[in-house]
Amino acid sequence: MKALLHVTSGLLAGRRVRLQAGEALRVGRLGRADIVISQDEQMAPVHFEIAWDGAACRLVDRSRRGTQVDGQAVAEATISDGALVVAGQTRFLLRLVPDDLGADLPPALPRPPPSRELLAARAVALEALQSEPEPLFALLDAARERRILTLLRACEDENRSLFEGVAGEAMARAAPHLVRIEKGSALLPVLVNEGWGESWGVYLTGRRPLREVRQRLRRSLMVRDEETGKGLYFRFYDPRVLRLFLPSCSARQRSEILGTEISGFVIEGETGEVLRLGGA
Repeated sequence: MKALLHVTSGLLAGRRVRLQAGEALRVGRLGRADIVISQDEQMAPVHFEIAWDGAACRLVDRSRRGTQVDGQAVAEATISDGALVVAGQTRFLLRLVPDDLGADLPPALPRPPPSRELLAARAVALEALQSEPEPLFALLDAARERRILTLLRACEDENRSLFEGVAGEAMARAAPHLVRIEKGSALLPVLVNEGWGESWGVYLTGRRPLREVRQRLRRSLMVRDEETGKGLYFRFYDPRVLRLFLPSCSARQRSEILGTEISGFVIEGETGEVLRLGGA
């Protein structure tokens, strides 16, 4: 079992930190903290500490303004999986999850076993993605497979829904989610071995922080129907859509999707081959 502290609001929303057993993690506004939330003026230099002993988490308030756990002010408390912590104006979520990312996955939807050709294509895709020289992101469609959201909630990689606010939280299971894949991530092999060839989403590269890449992608979520003028969701995060759209779109449309934040996309082809789109 491992303990992850998720930042769920503010500029660092989407970041998560793994708590090391036997060590206290300090959260605050200044450099003495291990997680620094410098933009939250309501947060103390060290606002609270949280420690994980391998079985339970203990939170200690170190501020004058107080720390809330599940809506109640606490000086010190043992907190459990799913606890909501508020310090200053910033919200956090504690998750206790298995070390093995696949341990708590719901059963896969019934489908034929992957062919030898698809298994070979997945091996090629995994090697290609792991070898990317630029930072790698995955944009995943949670509506496509219920296991995606379970994986994202259990992984250590920074991730956020493209949808905003309360409505975004309510629609988490139908939303596209952006995740920054760290080098050596345990998440990437699971995503490729389970989802490559099943239209789980697309991969992209870029050197900007997740929040900037996310803002760029959000601009493409809605398009306007030229005949009716109505706004429509654009499912560009479906590889079946993107591999048709990007090669045929105008230079202006390509620039609107990529901006300066995204270098290019790496997606599955019709037979599982690796396609690189949009790059220079």
